[in-house]
Amino acid sequence: MAPISSDPERTIAHRQKLEALGQLTGGIAHDFNNLLTGILGYASLLKTSLPEESEQFEAADYIERAAKRAAHLTRQLLAYSRKENASLLRPIDVHLTIGEAVEILSRAENKDIRILTRLGARRSVVNADPTGLIQLLINLGVNAGDAMPGDGLITIETANRETAAGDEIEGTRIPAGEWLSIRLTDTGTGIPPEIRPMIFEPFFTTKGEGKGTGLGLSTAYTCAKAHSGFIFLENGHEGGASFLVLLPLSGKDSSQADAPSPAAARSMPKGTGTILVIDDEEIPRRLACDMLRALGYQALNAPSGAVGIELLQDSPEKIDLVLLDKIMPGMDGTETRRRIREIDAALPVVLCSGYIDDVASNPGVLKQFDAFLPKPYKLEELARAIGGVLDMHGRTAPNGLD
Repeated sequence: MAPISSDPERTIAHRQKLEALGQLTGGIAHDFNNLLTGILGYASLLKTSLPEESEQFEAADYIERAAKRAAHLTRQLLAYSRKENASLLRPIDVHLTIGEAVEILSRAENKDIRILTRLGARRSVVNADPTGLIQLLINLGVNAGDAMPGDGLITIETANRETAAGDEIEGTRIPAGEWLSIRLTDTGTGIPPEIRPMIFEPFFTTKGEGKGTGLGLSTAYTCAKAHSGFIFLENGHEGGASFLVLLPLSGKDSSQADAPSPAAARSMPKGTGTILVIDDEEIPRRLACDMLRALGYQALNAPSGAVGIELLQDSPEKIDLVLLDKIMPGMDGTETRRRIREIDAALPVVLCSGYIDDVASNPGVLKQFDAFLPKPYKLEELARAIGGVLDMHGRTAPNGLD
């Protein structure tokens, strides 16, 4: 799966590094995401009460943006421990995904760097996690931009490719099949031959202190692997660097692929009803209650699964939805949900967790809940998750949007 070298010992060592890093990051992800949930969430909540032209709004916006960057770094770390569940993958038109990535890169890159796309693939649908795929493209784009401190050109090309048994690319044997190839080329300084075997290793960077994490290309490698694909630094490319990504084609066409959500879906629904929030951590629990009240709901606060069950037993008819943390001491989210269903089998339950891998690696977990809300989240993300589930169950109709 996208080995960084044809040397088997180096490949095994690389995989062992990824496994060790996955264990380390998995252990801290839950607590770190709870802290980020508080920072990002309260910043987004604060912005709703401030005039957009005020200095206070600008300060809250800076806090929110900083928290987003921290969350982005956390997702990069968590990529090493990710075990993609087939239920998380769906048919995606990569040409649309490239368009989204280019839009993000255009805002992030030096304005003197141009981005050119040549989408030549006639078939461009793959089974993918859209967030992970965008992350792969952005990481390659940012890496290319960093190699061009002045002006330059990033070119993203697609094509279809068919391989036969025994075919090799850059010394790596590729299974027979039909593939979508994505080639990202830059006009930067290039990558010296002596460091090419190391560029996909975690934390390897040639940038100065504080200027790079060494996770960009390694995360791209991990994402390609998670999608049963390959990523290569192409040898023999002069005047810059060229990365080739191969992803197996889906059997579906573009009309059957999931499209990006329209702008209307990003609106913020408010509503009425009572939400029971069960979370053992004080910061995300209080944040969720404050956000829900700001959205027009009533919120009940439960610091454990046992307390939440007591509140539900006292007045089950008053509660319209439960927002439930996954990892809690004593009665965890899965057991709490089972007890909730014994009291009210039709009560909607939204799972909320800062460690998506814990959910993705357990088949069937997502199907037990009405929705999944990953931490950290912003006010509008909570609003859409809660409003959508309540509307679907007919518990309460969302009020007007603002």
